[in-house]
Amino acid sequence: MDKPQLRKTLRQHRRAVSRVDRVHAGRQLVRHALRSGLLWRYQRAGIYVPHGTEIDTLPLLNRLLGMGKRVYLPMLPFGRGKRLWFNRVEAGGRWILNRFGMAEHLSSSSVRVQWTQLLFVPLVGYDDAGYRIGTGGGYYDASLAYLRRRHAWRTPYLVGVAFACQHITDLLTPDAWDVPLDAILTERGLHRFERQRP
Repeated sequence: MDKPQLRKTLRQHRRAVSRVDRVHAGRQLVRHALRSGLLWRYQRAGIYVPHGTEIDTLPLLNRLLGMGKRVYLPMLPFGRGKRLWFNRVEAGGRWILNRFGMAEHLSSSSVRVQWTQLLFVPLVGYDDAGYRIGTGGGYYDASLAYLRRRHAWRTPYLVGVAFACQHITDLLTPDAWDVPLDAILTERGLHRFERQRP
């Protein structure tokens, strides 16, 4: 199955999750992230506001803030570039909708992804090797491209966030620009992959 068809099928699986299960899944993300020690280890975390039928990351975002972590949300670049900026969530920050209708937080503190220590990444599907299918925009691929060239600097720790039904049983054939995840967090738990970066 090619990637466009796979994206379509996986989005159908995601849409089929009931409202009750969605609420429960968002809470379970927090539970598993805490139990694994993931939230205690890092001080600067990047996360995203869910869009459409994506799993609810807001309980996770709120828990990070409640723990006193510095939390950053992605902002699309202006113009033709693909590298994301990450704005710190702070009191008094303004919320806007970007050109795709996704919520963005405007603040006085913006960083590139390298500054974060932990990054929760959206996805449409993931396999057992830690490769993900994104939405197709290429923003995270462009923002994380430096990790394919780095041997020592390996931050941030990349955690995909998804429903368990977004798991792909067959291994994906990675493209040259793909950077594998370090872990996947679903309503069923946190699974760490063997690091595949050089």
